[in-house]
Amino acid sequence: MKKISVIIPAYNSEKYIEQCLWSVTGQTYGNLEIIVVDDGSGDDSAAICGRLAETDGRIRVLRQKNSGVSAARNHGIDAATGEYVFFLDSDDAIHPLLLEEMLRQAEQYHAQLAFCGYRKLDSSRLEAVLGEVSGLPETEAPGAALGEELPGSTWETCQGEELLEGTQETAQGAVSEKYTDGRWLTADETETEEWFHVKYTDTLSGIGGKLILREAVGKLRFDSRLVNGEDTFFLYQLTRSRVRSVYCQEEWYYYRKHGESVTSSAGTAGSMRYFESAVRIRNGEYENGNAEHAMRWEILVVDQVRRSYGAQKRGKAGSVGITGSARQELRKIAVAEMRHPLFRRICFSDRVLFTCCFACYPVYVVLNRIVLFLANRRSR
Repeated sequence: MKKISVIIPAYNSEKYIEQCLWSVTGQTYGNLEIIVVDDGSGDDSAAICGRLAETDGRIRVLRQKNSGVSAARNHGIDAATGEYVFFLDSDDAIHPLLLEEMLRQAEQYHAQLAFCGYRKLDSSRLEAVLGEVSGLPETEAPGAALGEELPGSTWETCQGEELLEGTQETAQGAVSEKYTDGRWLTADETETEEWFHVKYTDTLSGIGGKLILREAVGKLRFDSRLVNGEDTFFLYQLTRSRVRSVYCQEEWYYYRKHGESVTSSAGTAGSMRYFESAVRIRNGEYENGNAEHAMRWEILVVDQVRRSYGAQKRGKAGSVGITGSARQELRKIAVAEMRHPLFRRICFSDRVLFTCCFACYPVYVVLNRIVLFLANRRSR
């Protein structure tokens, strides 16, 4: 049985880490090593993980000086011994069948990347959903014995079944994008890139819930210089390295909605959250002659700069994570963006809005309202 290394970076996660770990130790697939990397937490996160590790030997707790979520994930990759690595944030949780199903599909279709849909839930709803999917009363859901498999495992019963109907493999063994058992889709190397840039950009913007063949990860690591969007850029680099993928349409990754950042010591950058990674991806695709893909990231770059400047003008500097000469810096960024060759290919109305935003903000506010009004009327 192939081993999966589950990598969980944790920073001040005492409120959620136990439930996160319960969702992993309660998986129907048991051959796991669960690596929790405590990123210099100032609360009881490490102590909670240590206590759970005494109950379940698959849990390993690694500690490091506070260095950020990228460094923590890289630490986990370096320590992993499994054939696959799976990434999970310490405040999130997963469906009990997820790892079993992901591994089965990845092995059957020779995919290096497996991922699924996700649900954003507040804490009370997330707990309720975990109770429902575990088949236990809500109050007992976290109490499933650590390390024990839940009833209903499909690993043995599905072995040998022919789930893929009407799909032909290419001479190279790549599988074209088709449904497998009704819930799963497969994609060859080229289609995986299309998934990242077009079809499943939102799902592939975060590393949580991604199962990756460790051999495919190789020397690739998260860039610690990126404050935000580091996981998006990591997945971009992975998909560019020609990997096959499988995607489960079930929303089996549970993303917890709350106002705290528990896996990183750095604050989010608000409207500029994906700016640096989007610029890198845009430039990479443009330099490689993939203008269509590059345009999608150019639109995101321009939109983030415009929205950030608007937040600054409205006095919401804290929402973009920059202080001091923020508006002046954004103006410099805006000038540079307007000189980029792709800027001229953005639709006329967006170019006008962007220019007005920095040239005459009051005019921009009026024009933006008109554009939004017309867009709403067209969508009715």
